Amino acid sequence: MNSRIVPPRHIATNEGRHRYSQTYGYFPDLASAPRQPDMSLPCSCTVLCAPRCAGECGCAACNLQFAIWADEAGHSGSEELRSEEGQFKLYRGEV
Repeated sequence: MNSRIVPPRHIATNEGRHRYSQTYGYFPDLASAPRQPDMSLPCSCTVLCAPRCAGECGCAACNLQFAIWADEAGHSGSEELRSEEGQFKLYRGEV
């Protein structure tokens, strides 16, 4: 039996509030200045997530953060770096 309590996806976790402290655990609304939280993109990470989560755990905020990074990075490197696993390694500074 799994006793881990998983919060609803629309609520930021304690870890999410730590990771996105300026926006109370939510991804920043990129259209607003100063930064405001985008309440539709909570960080649902736990302490078990990678320090630089790419959203594999189901976290909407980290998934978007990774997508923006991947889009801006362009990945003009080798085929290995273009794979999703290669992108995760680059994103986390493992290569």
